Amino acid sequence: MAAEVRMVLYEDDSVQVQYVDGSRLQLSPCGSEFLFEKPPPISAHPLEQPERIRQRTHFVISTYREQLQRALDFRNSFAVCPFLSESIIPSERKKLIFVDFSEVRWPSPDTDDGMILTQSGSVKIASLDGHAYLCLPRSQHEFTVHFLCKVSQKPDSSIVLSEKKNQARKDKLVEKAGKICTYGSLPRQRLKNKENEIYCPLTKSKETLEKESCADGAEGKEEPPPPGTRHKCVYTWVKQRWPVASCPEEWKYPLSLALHFHNKISSMSRSEADTTQSRTFTSEISEERGKEVSVLPRALLLSCPVPHLHRWNFCDSLSQRQLDEEYSYPELVKVVWYKGVTYRLNHKNVNSIEIYPGDGSVFKSEGAYLGRYFTYYSIQEGSEEREEKTYSVNNLPPDRPGSLFSVCSLIKQATRYVTAVISWCRRLTQTSQREMPTHPSSSLVEENWSVASELEKIKKFNLLLENSGILNQISNKKNKQSSDHYESKSPETLLEEVNEKRVSVALKKTSEILQDIDCLLSSSKR
Repeated sequence: MAAEVRMVLYEDDSVQVQYVDGSRLQLSPCGSEFLFEKPPPISAHPLEQPERIRQRTHFVISTYREQLQRALDFRNSFAVCPFLSESIIPSERKKLIFVDFSEVRWPSPDTDDGMILTQSGSVKIASLDGHAYLCLPRSQHEFTVHFLCKVSQKPDSSIVLSEKKNQARKDKLVEKAGKICTYGSLPRQRLKNKENEIYCPLTKSKETLEKESCADGAEGKEEPPPPGTRHKCVYTWVKQRWPVASCPEEWKYPLSLALHFHNKISSMSRSEADTTQSRTFTSEISEERGKEVSVLPRALLLSCPVPHLHRWNFCDSLSQRQLDEEYSYPELVKVVWYKGVTYRLNHKNVNSIEIYPGDGSVFKSEGAYLGRYFTYYSIQEGSEEREEKTYSVNNLPPDRPGSLFSVCSLIKQATRYVTAVISWCRRLTQTSQREMPTHPSSSLVEENWSVASELEKIKKFNLLLENSGILNQISNKKNKQSSDHYESKSPETLLEEVNEKRVSVALKKTSEILQDIDCLLSSSKR
């Protein structure tokens, strides 16, 4: 089985994987379908299309099972909602639980129950029921969370299960009402319930009385259900990695507990200056107080309701051999795994990129210095001292013998990803169609997007032109020039003539744009 060279996760949670032998795999955003592209043979013609296999993830054959499983593990580590197909999860990772739960409760901030400091210096916070735990390393740039998640279900399985529960509840109410009417107390008593109302008749048949008497005799002795009738829920452990700066809402409370506990332990060996920092984390916990219960992420459905919207196009713009190619994938890059190194790009509050070599250190570049300067954060072994270094892309240090990784290669690779993201953003924010490079293979969607943007510019131009009163000034100026043709021209007159020329040039450009749009629309209709 070929090993992975690069795995890319996009903003829509779609995944692309490149393998050593040249084969590629693409996973749909929902995870329910995948497309595998086989490597072309050596004797293949350059124009020959590679062989592609498209399958449902739940019904994958054994040939692609391991590769698909690793691609799904990578996706679930960074996506909000995991996709967990029971058919491809190994049996040792499955866990049968007879309770269907969707929430976990975390310890109170007043106690240290469930909080552990490991030998590596990371903090582990476990939920009270043991269904989830969070690990925060010493660097405090990224944390991992492990939780039990129910495997993906069919679209109608949850509805069927709820209907069975409601029916069982109704049957129990009917049985209880029959007992009351037979033995006792108010023969015409009306029993009110949230879902329905049950009326007890005065007379009952003989068979009904026998059933109720048997049920009454067994009252108070709960018989175990027959084997196989009790509903089993299949769960599996899911591991997710999130940056501390952009923590999801469901993990904010346990993260605040971990930060507070870590600072509480470290403050015992620090000065008073660091004790003030622990008060800051205490105030953060007070803000999160009352949120001890976290709603766990739910797995996506086994089948996608809109599979016709899946788009299968492989993007090679991130590879080194095609560095000059424009970034053509319709989504932004979120996470890249390349030869054991993880590159995380964040586009929410501040544009940033983080590099995780795997030894606990982090390279980070953000804000105005994105892609130009990288700050290196590390913690020395055996001490709590933090080391920070800043590297410039234009002046990278040479590789040191015996080093675990090459700083130069890591930063150059990250710069390539940042360049791809900037290229994608420029493609959407270009102000003129003439400035955009024309590609013969551009799709009709991109052409329609360009036409819409140009029409919007023309509307804004016409609105500004009508409200500015320039046209009236031009007509008045022409009348004045015809009467005072032989008079000397003042500097104000020259300035107005310049404005007139600018307006005429703008009108000429507008007419050219309209002609281009007409040609574009006529060519698209053919």
